[in-house]
Amino acid sequence: MKKQVSLGLKCLSILLFSITSVALSAHNIQLLLDPINSAQQNSLFNLSIVNQSAYTGQLTLQATLQSRRGKKLMVERTTVNINANEIKSLRGSNVEAQTLYKDAAFSRLYQQGVGLPPMNYVLCVQVQAIGDRSIRSEECIEYNATDFVNLLPLYPSEEGEIFESRPVFSWADFSGMEGYTYDFKLVGLDQDENANAALRRKMPLVHINNLQTNQLLYPADAQPLENNKSYAWQLTLNYQGEKVISSEPWFFRYKEQDSLIEIPRNLSYVDITELEDGATLFAVGEFKFKYPSEEETEIQAKLFEHYKKSGKNKKVELTDNSFEVERGVNKFELDLKEQVYLKHLKEYRIQLETKDGKNYRFFIKYVNPDYIK
Repeated sequence: MKKQVSLGLKCLSILLFSITSVALSAHNIQLLLDPINSAQQNSLFNLSIVNQSAYTGQLTLQATLQSRRGKKLMVERTTVNINANEIKSLRGSNVEAQTLYKDAAFSRLYQQGVGLPPMNYVLCVQVQAIGDRSIRSEECIEYNATDFVNLLPLYPSEEGEIFESRPVFSWADFSGMEGYTYDFKLVGLDQDENANAALRRKMPLVHINNLQTNQLLYPADAQPLENNKSYAWQLTLNYQGEKVISSEPWFFRYKEQDSLIEIPRNLSYVDITELEDGATLFAVGEFKFKYPSEEETEIQAKLFEHYKKSGKNKKVELTDNSFEVERGVNKFELDLKEQVYLKHLKEYRIQLETKDGKNYRFFIKYVNPDYIK
């Protein structure tokens, strides 16, 4: 009887040791996944393999890309050689993989050569040693559409003023992809009302789904816009019926046509030395200014997008912002249309500074000349 008990304990010990060994072996391979590059076109494999075992041989890898809802989009498979205790790097163009597309629409978009469509993704990579099932590992990583999507309002501009009773809303999408649609929502705002809360709770003045273009004319049958009232609008981007992401709310104020200040089209050169600090001017495509000087110097221009509600200024990078000053009256044109994108009827702050420390600060209301032809 004692022999039987002893034998049983020995068998149990061997079994437990075997199970423990397999469990340990399963963690002898580690996968370190890199974040998804939305422009990647060569391979889903962007990772490091850390072999912490004595195994030397071949590994099979499978990368599965799926939507957040679990819909499989594509699968890639490859094999690599690895040595004991080796760290191997697999990066995009250096990987030869077999690709299998699981979704026809996704396949068309991906093979356009632009990269991954803007969606919420889950990427899982599995690895297993050939000839040794105990050496295996799997890692998954999530990617949000916010990593890919860059939506910007063109008109009305953020915190801008409009005067058309039926404006044409337009926006820019810099992801460069096709195959998705937009949902458009517009609500009126009470004073100091939270825009996100209003968009969630209020009955929208306009709510149109599945737009396939980047613009929308204010519907003729919608409630008319009210004079001096603020509004918030928002876009939701969809791909194959799946909501991908919603933009931040964008604001504008409507003023009736009779309150519109006539926009001058042929502006003369403004003497910046005579401007009061904080003055507001119009700039149609460019800002023309003159500067009388008794010595040679240089003027550097800085441009900031001005937000009235918060009073904050966001710097706008200029590629050509230096002006050489000679003795006498100098005339300059600061290009605001070709070298930088500015929003129509949006207020900006300009700062002009000379080498000898003189500063001139004022505001301009930018006018896109294409909108007043």
